[in-house]
Amino acid sequence: MRYLSRRHLIGVAAGLCTSFGTAWADNFPSKPIRLITPNSAGSGADGMTRRLADYLSRSLKQAFVVDNLPGAGGMLGSETLIRSAADGYTIGLISSNYVVFPHVYKRVSFDALKDITPIAGVASTPMVLVARADLPAANVADLKAMALKEPGKYTLGSSGNGTVLHLAGMHMQEMGRFSLLHIPYKGVAPIIPDLVSGVVDVAFLSYAAVEGLVKQGRLKVLAVSSAQRITSLPDIPTVAETIPGCVLNAWYAVIGPKGMPGELVRKLNDAISAVLRMDAFQNQIAAEGATVMPMSPDALKSFLASEYAKHGALVARSGAVIE
Repeated sequence: MRYLSRRHLIGVAAGLCTSFGTAWADNFPSKPIRLITPNSAGSGADGMTRRLADYLSRSLKQAFVVDNLPGAGGMLGSETLIRSAADGYTIGLISSNYVVFPHVYKRVSFDALKDITPIAGVASTPMVLVARADLPAANVADLKAMALKEPGKYTLGSSGNGTVLHLAGMHMQEMGRFSLLHIPYKGVAPIIPDLVSGVVDVAFLSYAAVEGLVKQGRLKVLAVSSAQRITSLPDIPTVAETIPGCVLNAWYAVIGPKGMPGELVRKLNDAISAVLRMDAFQNQIAAEGATVMPMSPDALKSFLASEYAKHGALVARSGAVIE
C-alpha cells in the first residue's frame, strides 16, 4: 500500500481548492445580481445605474436588479452594501456623495475606503445649474449680480446638507464671492417640482434629471460645472466662464463589499469595461454631458482616496455636520 506524505496531501487539497474557485468564477453569475444605488429614483445616479444594469444584463446573460436605497446622503444604502456577502451577487453603483457623507455625519459605522472592494470606474459628468423658468437671470454673472443687489432673497436648493449638490453650490458662492439662501431637501426628487413652481430659484442637478423639463421650457439651465462647454448644451456657458477655476464634476463607480474574490472582481471589471467601450452606451451618456471613466480596481482605489480627501476639505469649509 502506498502512503501519501502530509506535504503531498496539502498540495493536492490546494490544487482542488484552486480548481474549484476557478470553476466557480467561470460560472459567475449563475443567478441575478443585486445592484444597489444609495440614491433616489429619478436622480442622475439612478439613471446611470439602470442604464449600466441593462447593458450588463445583456452581456452577462443574467439579470442585474437595481435596488434604490437612498437616505442620509447615501450612507444608508452604502451601509447595506458593505454589510452584504462578498460573493459578487450584491454590488453597488456609488456617486460622488459616497466620499462626502463620511465627513458630514458624526456617526458612520464603517470605513468608506477600507471596508469596500473597488471594482470599476463608470462615468464622469458635469452638473448643471438649473433655474426656475421665470428667474430674470440668463447665466451665473446675472445670478451673482442679483444676489449682491438683494442679499438673502434668492435661494439654492440641494439634496441635503453636505451632499455633493450642496458642496457644488457652496463652492460656486465661495469662489464667486456672493451668497444664496440654502434650502436643503431630502434627496433630489423633491427639489424638481419646487424649482418648477418657483419655491426655490436655482439648484445644481444632473442634466439627466431635468432634461425633459428644460426642453419643455419649464426650467432653464444657467451654466454647467465642467471645465469646458458640453456638446449636448453648446450654448450654455460654464460656471468657470464667470468664476475662473470653479469646476466640480460628479462621477459614478462600482464597488462591492470588502473581501470579494479577485477572480470575480476581474470578471466584473472586464464586463463593465466592455460596456464602457460600446458606442451605444457612450452616445447615450454623452447626451447628458457625461463621459466614460474606465478604471482598474487599483486605479479606482487611488481615485476614491483622492476624492475623499478633496471633498473632506470642502465639507470642512462648509461647516456641514449632522449628528
